[in-house]
Amino acid sequence: MIKFMKYFCLMLLCNLLMFSLAYGQEPIDGVVIGNNVNVRQEPKIESAVLNTLKLGEYVHILNSSGEWYGIALNDENIGWVHNKLVVTVNKEKDLIKKGIVTANTLNIREQPDLTMGTIGKLYKGTQVTIIDKKAEWYAINVDNRQGWVHSDYIKIKPNYKTAKITGNNVNVRKDPSDTGEIIDSLSVDNYVQVKDFKDDWYCIILKENQEGWVYKDYLTIVLEDTQASRGMSRSALGIKAVTIAKEQLGKRYVYGAMGPNTFDCSGFTSYVYKKIGIKLPRASREQSRAGQKVSKSNLRIGDLVFFDTNGGNNGNVSHVGIYIGNGQFIHAATGRRRITITDLNSSYYRGRFVTARRFF
Repeated sequence: MIKFMKYFCLMLLCNLLMFSLAYGQEPIDGVVIGNNVNVRQEPKIESAVLNTLKLGEYVHILNSSGEWYGIALNDENIGWVHNKLVVTVNKEKDLIKKGIVTANTLNIREQPDLTMGTIGKLYKGTQVTIIDKKAEWYAINVDNRQGWVHSDYIKIKPNYKTAKITGNNVNVRKDPSDTGEIIDSLSVDNYVQVKDFKDDWYCIILKENQEGWVYKDYLTIVLEDTQASRGMSRSALGIKAVTIAKEQLGKRYVYGAMGPNTFDCSGFTSYVYKKIGIKLPRASREQSRAGQKVSKSNLRIGDLVFFDTNGGNNGNVSHVGIYIGNGQFIHAATGRRRITITDLNSSYYRGRFVTARRFF
């Protein structure tokens, strides 16, 4: 019996060593924050499903690829889960982080060295996904290839997950309980940031950093790498549009410009929509007459919002932006002379809102 136990322990140690050698790092503990999360054979959304994980289930992270975590399965194989659906228990060992560009213009280099060639530029306020680090450099994904940016110009931000409300008039409660005080109510397709979870409840960030709790059945974590195609769902197209729009943050406003480096307001919306396969009329006034009219209270991510910025609001459209959720829109702002994000209910824009239109 003792001989058998020694043999068993030796075999277990060998298996652990093989895992360590295969993946080049110690396993990192993670916890699933999605509900019924698919584990896939390869790190891509269309890959075959190997297993399903429940909210709160713990996993061992062995590897990473892009925005996917490779986790240990019971049969000693590896499966892949999108990193938005798993958070690491030890934040210091997080393989994938989010960052915000702090420089006005930041070069993306081929290798982590100031003497190496550049493969692109980023602008102030742009959000990036950090997938690796070497000394004072961060590796990021650029058009499905790896590039490097200096860490002095990137501010690490909390890796909150984006989620979509899936029910109508969903109660947000002060505590994670059916008897908790109701502090807000959210409509279907509203987008929120998930900070944490407890039992069957998600802790979300509301306006002004207020926190509240939503039951798991009325919220789903959003993945941003859904394939872009004409057959995409409405929500996926909206996410794609907002992702493209945010990549332009900080670029300059120039009257009559349609990108890719400078924009006016309708040139910006036309550029973004063209990227998702939708052709818009050129001018903001013409755009406001196309698509389907929607109310301000029923906005979805990706909808266009229109304003009268020429004096009193008499219904004449002169400005346009893209709704990004949480009561905010992104636009080429004439006053700030750049692509920026603004609250729909800010003192300037609240009284100048004219209409909103939906195109998908």
